[in-house]
Parts: sequence; C-alpha cells; structure tokens
Amino acid sequence: MLYPLIFYFQSQASASAQLHRLNNLARKGRGSSKPKTNSRISQRGIARRSRYCLCGTIFLVLFFSIANAIGGHEAGIKATLAGPIPTVVGDSSFSYSSQWGSYGGPIMPNGVTVDPSGNVYIADAKNYAIVKLTRDGSFVNSWGSYGTGPGQFRNPEGVALDASGNVYVTDSVNNNIEKFTNAGVFITSWNTWNTTNVLRTPIGLSVNATGFVYVADQGNQRVEIFRSDGTYVSSFGGLGSNLVGKFQSPFGVAVGPSYVYVSDASIQSGNITEFTKTGGFVCAWGSSSLLQPAMVATDDASNVYVTDNLENDVVKFSACNEMAVWISGSPGGFPGQFNSPVGVAVDSGMNVYVGDSNNFRIQKLSAGTGGYLSSLTYPRPGMFSNPYDDAFDGLAHVYVADEGNNRVQMFSLAGVFVLAWGTTGTGNGQFNAPVGIALDHAGNVYVADSSNNRVEKFSPDGTFITTWGTFGTANGQFYSPFGVAVDSSNNVYVTDYSNNRVEKFDSSGNYIAEWGSSGAGNGQFIGPIGIAVDGSNNVYVSDSSNNRIEKFTSSGTFMTTWGGFGSGNGQLNFPGHLSLDLAGNVYVADTYNNRVQEFTGSGTFLTSFGTVGSGNGQLVYPEGLAIDNSGNVYVSDTGNPSGVGNSRIEVFAPASGSVGGVTVPVDKFALLTAYLGPVLAALGAVITLIILANRYRCMKPVTAIGNCRKIPQFPARH
Repeated sequence: MLYPLIFYFQSQASASAQLHRLNNLARKGRGSSKPKTNSRISQRGIARRSRYCLCGTIFLVLFFSIANAIGGHEAGIKATLAGPIPTVVGDSSFSYSSQWGSYGGPIMPNGVTVDPSGNVYIADAKNYAIVKLTRDGSFVNSWGSYGTGPGQFRNPEGVALDASGNVYVTDSVNNNIEKFTNAGVFITSWNTWNTTNVLRTPIGLSVNATGFVYVADQGNQRVEIFRSDGTYVSSFGGLGSNLVGKFQSPFGVAVGPSYVYVSDASIQSGNITEFTKTGGFVCAWGSSSLLQPAMVATDDASNVYVTDNLENDVVKFSACNEMAVWISGSPGGFPGQFNSPVGVAVDSGMNVYVGDSNNFRIQKLSAGTGGYLSSLTYPRPGMFSNPYDDAFDGLAHVYVADEGNNRVQMFSLAGVFVLAWGTTGTGNGQFNAPVGIALDHAGNVYVADSSNNRVEKFSPDGTFITTWGTFGTANGQFYSPFGVAVDSSNNVYVTDYSNNRVEKFDSSGNYIAEWGSSGAGNGQFIGPIGIAVDGSNNVYVSDSSNNRIEKFTSSGTFMTTWGGFGSGNGQLNFPGHLSLDLAGNVYVADTYNNRVQEFTGSGTFLTSFGTVGSGNGQLVYPEGLAIDNSGNVYVSDTGNPSGVGNSRIEVFAPASGSVGGVTVPVDKFALLTAYLGPVLAALGAVITLIILANRYRCMKPVTAIGNCRKIPQFPARH
C-alpha cells in the first residue's frame, strides 16, 4: 500500500489524480524549485536530493497519520485534516453494536448462612440470585437469574450449606430446591417428596452434619427430609397446633447438634417448636415474645435466634425457654433497626447475621448481647440500578454513575468491569443519588451527588479528593445538582436542577459565577439536567421541562436555543444528559422519546437512533451518554423510573466511513492506512524507505513525489 505512494516512476505521475493532489501539498509545504536540465549530476547532489525525497515523504506520511490519529476528551479537540470535512447529515448513521450490564440493584436478603471461613451467602430475592460476600461485606461472587431453568430463580428464600460447602436454595415460586457448588455451578434440583407429592412453597432449609436436608414445606404444613441428592427420606408435622408438633405456616428450620427447630409464621401460632432429628416432638415456646417469626438459627450451645418479621426485631432464646435472652432492634432504617427482617445465621465467632430485607442489607450483631456491630451491603459488580449518566476518560474507560446503587463503576470500552467505589451515605466518598458524572483532562472524576446537594471529586481510581456544596440557594449551594461538565481550563459547570441555574467553579470547588433563573425565556430554565462544554468552551444545557437545548458562552451569555416539545426530528421530550463528539456535534438523551438525537453545535438536526423497548438497540428512558474517540456512543439505558428495567449500557457505532460524526473523504485518504493504525503506517513507511533508499534516487529537485525515477547505481568512491 505504501510502495506506490512513496515511489512512482515519472511516466506514471500524470496518470494519478490523487498523487497530483499530494504533489500540490508537497509544493505548498516546501516551496517550488525548478528542475535542473543537466543530465550529469554528481553523486553528492544525488545523495543530497535523495535525502530531501526521503525526508519529504516521511513528513507527508507522518503528517496525515498524526492528523488522522488526533483525539481528545469530550470537551473537544477537533482533528486537523487537510481540506474541508463534511459532517454526517440526517441519515441512519448509527447502529447497535453491543451492550453490557443488567439490573443488579441493592440486595433484598431472604435467607442467609455463613460458611466456616466466615463467608456470607445471601438468597437475594430482588436480584433472583445467590450472593457470596466475605465477612466484612466484600463481594466474592454471585449466580442466578430470573427464570425456571437450572440455576434460575423466581423467589429464592432459604439458603444452606453442607459439610462439603455445597449450597442448597429453596425457591418458593418455582417450588423446588436447587443444589450448587460453592462457586455457583449447578448440580441438581428436585421438587417432589414421597415419589408423587410436590413441594408447595418451600421456605427455610437446613443441612445437618451427615448431609440430610430439612425443608420447611409451608404449603403442605410439613418439614420434609431429603438426602443430599434429593432422595426423599421422611417428613413430620402436618396441619394443626404446634403445641403437639403440628404447624399452621412453617417458615424457618435449623438443625442443631441434637435437635431441629422450626418457626411457625402464623400469627395464631407464633411459636418455635423443637423436634428430635427424626421429627419427634419435644417442646414449643415463644408465643409471648414473637408476633410473626420468620427464619431461625441455632448455635452449638442450643441457643435459638429468630427474626420477627412484624415486630422488626431479632430474639434470642435458650431452647424450650419462654423467656427471651435478649431482643434486639426496632422498626426503622438506622443501624440496629430493621424493616421486615427475614434471614438469620450465626458464625463460629458468635456473630449473628440478619437479613434486613426491606433495608436492603445484612446487619451483624453480637450473639452475646444483641448489640449492633456493622452492616453488609454490596450490589453486584458490573450490574446497575438506574445507571443515570456515563463519561469517557479520553483513553480507554467509561465511568457510570450507578444511581440506584449509590456508586460509580468503571469499565473498559468493551464493557469489562474494572472497579467500583461508593456506598450509601453522607460521608466523603459516599453518595445519595449520584446522577451526573464528568472527567477533567487529568482523568479526575466529578460526581453530582444529587440528594446530598454537593459535587464530589475523585482521582481516576476512585480515591476521594474533595467535595463542595450544601443545600441552599446561595452562591455555591445546590438544590438537587444533576449535571456536571469540565472545560479546557478545568473549570467545573454544574446544573442546579431545582434552583434553575448553572453554577461555575474552579477545579477545587471555589465559586466563580452563575447564570439562569426559573422561566421559559432565553437563558432561563425549568429543571436543567445535562451540561457539556465544547472545544471553544461554549456551554450546552438541556432544559428538561422546557424541552430544549440552550447554548451559552463560558461566562453565561446566551447564544442560541433549539428543540421544542414533540417527537419529530429535532423535537424533544424531557431531554436528559448531553455529550459532544470530536467534531463538536451535540448528542442528546431524548429521555421520554426513548432515543438519542444528534445536532450540530448550532442546533441543526443531524440524525437520531433508538426506539422504545428492551431489544438490541432499543431504549427505555435513556438518561446519559458518552462518546469515545472513535465516535461510538455509550447510552445509559435506565429501563424505567424505578430503574428495574433495562439497566444497561448500550453501545451504538457510527456508520462505516464516519468517525465521531466526521465523514473521512475517501479520495484523500484512500492511499493511507486504516484509521486505527496510523502509527504503524508511519513506521512502515520509514522501514520501506530505508530498505529501498539505495535503489532509488531523485533525478530532479523534489517538487513532487512523482518526480522520482530509478537510475543506475554509481560505484562507491574510495
């Protein structure tokens, strides 16, 4: 490919229009020089002119290669290309490329158990999964999805381990029991007992030291006993009073060193019953302390721990003793309080783990006193709960503001999870509804922490740097900040949603200026969300409830506006976040129209893509977007207002021949290497010239690449 570009015989020069254009560029770059008419040229002159030819050719190749490779941050570095650059105009210039992520919001723990190493296994009803955490809450792995097939769940309830570390799970909707390795590999499942009878709403389960599996079969008012392969052994209980070993609504079951304990969730009963391992009735107690007991656990000393789903507490008993040892908890969301607790487990260190289901967490208590120790909560990596905005770092990563999980996640451009940071709270590095994200040219990450009314700044790896902002209307205060953008001087612009203004800060959070007020006039806003800055530091704002985009100078002077309510080309319905490509075109997440629209920097409509739905290339309430240096668009597809729907990032690629909204002229670059390999092309040119330099010489001064032809080699002078 490079050979005809670099070395052409003189007789062929006039036949190539593309080479004539390159010749003209070469003349402009060095000035013209008349060709010599003397056919006798010294070796020194030939060598000198050969070097000119070599250097000139290398210059041209490097010039076009580097120009083609120029990239920058979203804030905008336009590529410098020779000649006019036509932009893509309103056609279908983007197509679905890929996606990653799915719904993976806060855990909703039903059952919980702990292995000998202290790892915590959670039956997560909200995410249809089993989640494994370390004792301090760090994520280990998870498995499961919604469905009825192997490894799928519709409502995982109880979880238990055998002595080999295998994991057993009851599913109260699929009416079965599934068995896995501790890494989540499916082994087997079953749903029948006594050959023909089926399980009906199995809830709690426990496995004894010899591998027998005890299941609280709520719909049949029984406890079923199976071997570890699902073979039925026996059952006990039946409908009746638990004072004689019968049940109204058996819920939890725990196997201790000597006895089996079963909780009855019926309000008319409210008891814990103790049985022998073969089902012989021993005693019942607890009705004076329990309103609606849920799961049950036991320790080696035969103490029994019970969650009370209605009283929102945890109770510790000595077996067969009506008097509670301690009662811990009250209704609420603070540490030590509960909202519908279900699962309970005790580890070898005498710590009690409670599945606080509607607070979406595991709480850890002291088995001795019932005192609060800590909380464990960790949504699954790479999954989302309302991904609200995303940003490209200018290199190879996309950062996502995972609003429902109160964290930021970082991915490769291929969607491979890299890292995450953030938890729910008000401290440094914590979030309460992060909805906007942007990066500066050093890779620092700025997050609009909306419900905490502040902006937080982090290093690229998530290390907290600083924060600014408090609730209010004064300079530097916020009332639900939504969008954040950074200009070429690292000034930070924030859309202050409920104050209907834009505020400008330096990179340390020092207040500089503001503009905007409530209204529909030029420079006014009703609920500004998205914000972006171009290479000239012009500021674009999505004025969501006015269904328009407004453009300002960096000091807030109004320039222009476009949009208007509707679903036609160029019309908007509650626009969300914005992003810019390298050509300065503006991309808008047209949220309620379930699409993305592209405009020029002056507001001329170019194209749109996306339709409503959950299929490939479809969108449901897209909120944020980012654009990489190749023009690929990464869309935060939230799914629905609760964030449970699509909850993914979808990638749309520009049409063939366009890069970042720029159509590369084929006649100008047909002889160059592909866009993604400019550096290799330049290196190849140099190597080719070195190899062939001794075989070719310029017979004329270098006024064009075509004025070279092969001549005989002169003997070396000694």
